[in-house]
Amino acid sequence: MTFVEVSRVIGAPLPRSAFLYQAWWATDPKHTQAVWLDAGYQARPNLTAQRVTFVRTV
Repeated sequence: MTFVEVSRVIGAPLPRSAFLYQAWWATDPKHTQAVWLDAGYQARPNLTAQRVTFVRTV
């Protein structure tokens, strides 16, 4: 998904840090934005392309 598509799905713009830092997409459950972890996915971002791939983990 593109970052724009993610923004559309969540109904809000992504913060600037999502565009700048891999850590924003980290698989750390302490990151409150990482709701994809609860759904059984890991995020694999490509900051240069402004795309993220969600990979099923369970």
